[in-house]
Amino acid sequence: MFSEHLQRYAQEKYELRLPFLGVFKEEIEKAMESCTSREQVLMKFLYGTMPVRDAGEYDFSVFLGYVRHSIMVYDQMEWCQEIPEDIFLHHILYYRVNTENIEDCRRFFYDKLIDRIKGLSVREAVLEINYWCAENGTYEASDNRTISPVTVYKSGKGRCGEESTFAVTAFRSVGIPARQVYTPRWAHCDDNHAWVEVFVEGKWHFLGACEPEEVLDKGWFTNASSRALLVHTRTFSDYSGDSETECLGQEDLLVYYNGTGTYALTKSYEIQVLDEDKNPAENVQVSFEILNMAEYCSVVNLYTNRNGRVTITIGLGDIHVRAMKDGLCCEAWISPEDGAGTVLVLKKEEEKPGMDIWVDADVRAPKDYPVNPVKLTKEQKERNRKRIHEANQMRESRIAGYFMEEKASPYPDETELLRLSAGNFDEIYKFLSKDQNPDRKALLNSLTVKDYKDAMAEILESHLKGASPYRKEWDENGNLDIYVKYILCPRILLEEMTDYRGFIEEFFNEQEKEGFRKNPETIWEYVKRHIGFEPKLDYKTICSTPLGSLKLSQGNSLSQKILFVAICRTLGIPARMNPVNLEAEVYEAGRFVSVSGADEILRDRTEKSGKLVLYGETDSSWTYYQTWTIGRLKEGQFVTLDYTGMKFSGGVLKLDLEPGIYRLVTSVRLPSGNQNASEYVFELNKDEEKSLTMRLRAGNLEDMLVDNLLDDFEVAVKDESGKEQTIPASVLTEGKANILAILSEGQEPTEHVLNEMLEQKDALNVLDGQIIFLVQSVMSLQNRTIRKVLDAIPQIKVGYISFDDTVEPLARRMYVDPEKLPLLIVTDPGLKAVYGCSGYNVGSVDLMMKLLGLSRNRR
Repeated sequence: MFSEHLQRYAQEKYELRLPFLGVFKEEIEKAMESCTSREQVLMKFLYGTMPVRDAGEYDFSVFLGYVRHSIMVYDQMEWCQEIPEDIFLHHILYYRVNTENIEDCRRFFYDKLIDRIKGLSVREAVLEINYWCAENGTYEASDNRTISPVTVYKSGKGRCGEESTFAVTAFRSVGIPARQVYTPRWAHCDDNHAWVEVFVEGKWHFLGACEPEEVLDKGWFTNASSRALLVHTRTFSDYSGDSETECLGQEDLLVYYNGTGTYALTKSYEIQVLDEDKNPAENVQVSFEILNMAEYCSVVNLYTNRNGRVTITIGLGDIHVRAMKDGLCCEAWISPEDGAGTVLVLKKEEEKPGMDIWVDADVRAPKDYPVNPVKLTKEQKERNRKRIHEANQMRESRIAGYFMEEKASPYPDETELLRLSAGNFDEIYKFLSKDQNPDRKALLNSLTVKDYKDAMAEILESHLKGASPYRKEWDENGNLDIYVKYILCPRILLEEMTDYRGFIEEFFNEQEKEGFRKNPETIWEYVKRHIGFEPKLDYKTICSTPLGSLKLSQGNSLSQKILFVAICRTLGIPARMNPVNLEAEVYEAGRFVSVSGADEILRDRTEKSGKLVLYGETDSSWTYYQTWTIGRLKEGQFVTLDYTGMKFSGGVLKLDLEPGIYRLVTSVRLPSGNQNASEYVFELNKDEEKSLTMRLRAGNLEDMLVDNLLDDFEVAVKDESGKEQTIPASVLTEGKANILAILSEGQEPTEHVLNEMLEQKDALNVLDGQIIFLVQSVMSLQNRTIRKVLDAIPQIKVGYISFDDTVEPLARRMYVDPEKLPLLIVTDPGLKAVYGCSGYNVGSVDLMMKLLGLSRNRR
């Protein structure tokens, strides 16, 4: 079954990894002896390539379950026989997709699917499996901890990274190669997305995870992905590799592959980096950064060759590049559409031009281009709509069935969290109902929403028991809130929740623990001395648990800080991860003090920070991670501080910052996806107060116009005799410019827009264009405000559409939120849209009239 090359590769990787397995080495080697020869090859491949922290987090039997299942489907599923060896290893065998919690779950998914796909071709099976995925999982925004595929099934929800991990697991469980595809950040809007590719009939095809279609290579993101700057996939080893796809190189343990050309128009772009003497600089890190959410997000890092050069295939939009080595750096905006390369010269940060001044950048997003223009027939659309509707009903019914109202009724304040627990209801209820200890409710309310979906009663019980000896002291001092949040609470950051208290209590002797309590800084000194990290053997975005870090003596920077906090809480010392800069802190004398920051902070705990005073004209203009961010220079790159929710008050915002070099970024996103950006780099010294007036560059009216061709859709209208007929929207909109208004009558945002129309009725009555209200049925016209508008502006046309079929495709095409109505679209004659918005924006009616006139002049 396996080539000699694979057997040698697996053995070599395994032997290289053994020294890093610590206390697990002997146990793993002994367990390996009981495996068959085929199992040994795959187990050694996994142990030799997996993130080393996984070896300390999960039992040998978990990985063996994946190996045995993959061998079973290889032997039994006909379509597995022709799959190349490297694709089998990376995209059927491999247990990890992203940063999800790992459970031996392949058999669970196999049993759910195998009868459903019997007799189907692999292409038919893929489509059918994705309908099953929709029946059991849908999108929900949440935090960045990635729950397991089984938890997605039990809760029925997940963000796109979790949906795609769920779908990949389903496909792999029946021997269909599948991989997660990511655009780390869109260029045209403030978001990212993950979807799935499956290997069918010798070729990779894409589909939306839990978003089924009747065909492959289609999804709501088809147009969006044609505007991507970068789309990538990844594997956990360099075995063979995808010879047909550009390799972006290895970052830590992972190997990245560039899939952008599948989705968007691309161009090869070369960057040469020179040193201060203008000689080619070798092994310089070149970071490609997309401006998204008002921050420069690094999406790929390449390293220069001996000629100082790197080359990448990338989408046709503007992207920021930063090169760094040995304290020197250089940066620039590049435009692949306009050229094939650029040269950068390394300098010291403080010597670069642009310090202490606002520097503007007009950032262009790639244009929309139909790289994958798959069209569905009317019958396919109808069948898909019906099946998705059925899938939604099945999923909602199953998830609702987990909630036991009779059991929840004695806990009215906890009813919502019990409902959110979905398939984990029994575990949360078991913990909550054990006795009348008030800290049970307090502990549950200290957790995240996602914790309710997979927290185990036994683990929660251990944390409750472990923290209880320290409660009285904090209660008597009137600081019970500190106790609950920073001693009792088991959640520290994004790590898996484990019973770390019991393990830590036994791991250290009484003398060590007493010394830690007297001086918490010695805990951090212990962590730094005993917990190492090998970047090339790990996946840096996965946090180890405190148990895993201690057992393996391995953990990345975040994992080390998590371990510090866990030891503190176990010993009754309030501790946390600072939500802004993710430094580990202890609570002393009424405030939190960093222990993991710069060395000088450790030496002088009373040191005062600098103060930054920001002035902005209008408080409402400043939304963090939308119109502005601030980052601190750290190890050559600016790391964004997390001030989510921070508000200006009276046009002023004051921030306490550690001494260092900082960068403010502001951005205005235009309807075209382009951005008007500005940045300000400055240095803040100890005890210094610095004032700065913010800069936000709004676009002009011409910047609001776009050129998006809408897909045609059906509209029911009544003719002069009152007879209803269905016509294409392209017929309804031909001949004149149009304002299309998809209305959700009675809802506040729609009411606001209608009231604006009443205020503008004189101008709308003489508008050189059509106004078309699109509603769900004639019943919508009974709404009082709609009736008033129709009476005041009699030339408004009314059409009836299926919201299920129409709203989301139109909103996605205009790159606005499909969940927010009304949806307003301005079109030239026909279906070429020039502007769109969703929800209510003050002045939207006046803006649409101006844009309609501007577009007419442009024609």
